[in-house]
Amino acid sequence: MPTARRAAKKPHEARLLRLAAWILDQSGPVTRGRIFEAFPDEYSGRAGSAERKFTRDKDALKRLGFNLETEQLGGREDQVGYAIDARSSSLPAVDLDADEAAAVWTAGVGALRLSRHPLRDELESALRKLVVGARGLPPRAAAAEELAPEGGADDGKLLARLVDAWERRRRIRIAYWRVSTGEVVEREVDVFGWARRRGEWIFVGHCHLRRGVRIFYLSRVRALKAVGIPKDEADGRAVLGKEGDYDVPDAFDVRSWSRQQIWDYDVHPPAPATVRFRGSLARLASRLLPAAQVTTDETGARVARLRVGNLRGLVRQALAWGPEAEITEPAEARALAREILASVAAGPSRGTP
Repeated sequence: MPTARRAAKKPHEARLLRLAAWILDQSGPVTRGRIFEAFPDEYSGRAGSAERKFTRDKDALKRLGFNLETEQLGGREDQVGYAIDARSSSLPAVDLDADEAAAVWTAGVGALRLSRHPLRDELESALRKLVVGARGLPPRAAAAEELAPEGGADDGKLLARLVDAWERRRRIRIAYWRVSTGEVVEREVDVFGWARRRGEWIFVGHCHLRRGVRIFYLSRVRALKAVGIPKDEADGRAVLGKEGDYDVPDAFDVRSWSRQQIWDYDVHPPAPATVRFRGSLARLASRLLPAAQVTTDETGARVARLRVGNLRGLVRQALAWGPEAEITEPAEARALAREILASVAAGPSRGTP
């Protein structure tokens, strides 16, 4: 069956795509030796065997449409460098059956609606091409409004209101979409600062529902209004903020939040965690977890140890990195991973983590 044949090729093609992505990410041509070092699992064993496999991979990359070029580096022991010219590379047409096309379309529309990603235009263009070229998509796939992000058109207005309230130190009330349940909840927030992070506007402040400092994504805000402090609360206070309803703490720095990773969020007291990286991810361990202490174990894997404030967030990211990343400690993290994988296997639900 065609689907079975495609499925059988996927692990090999995925490995080739990782190789191509790594070469594209380098600042210049890379030698065969550097490639072997970056992918020790793929090119281990005897030198002759690794060389034959690399020759096959070069031919396979060219068949996939990558323009793999060679360059004489001169004066080096390994004198040939390899590079991929992205502008002249073209991947073959993707042949999706009805179920696969529907799954890709649904995931893509979900990504468009979740946030204003910097590559949103490219994703929207790809989905429109999918609508034209694929069969078996849901009837609503032909509707252009399906590709519009929820609340995306109002992002500019919401940001203007947010900044105005922040400048006047006015408490705001927001209707905030909770991703885990799909609910929209009302919160009152004293905004301390706002910033751009990975293509999205965020703001940070004291959440009166959670009674602590929290981070919010503007793309998930469905309504925003400056409300100030309720009269009964103001009557019970001797002094309001010097500049308005509240003061921004002197030690607050929004940059510490805009550079945060999800596992840095202040969800629980800081706790130790360990992630083990193998294969192509081993050399990237320090970049994936820059705050971690990274060592090498007896198998050659890279072991990253760090303290996290959101263990579930680290678990979800480790699962996204794939089988080459494994959380080994604490035991609670491994239990969380099993829980998340079980929920995915059971299918979507409102309570999916």
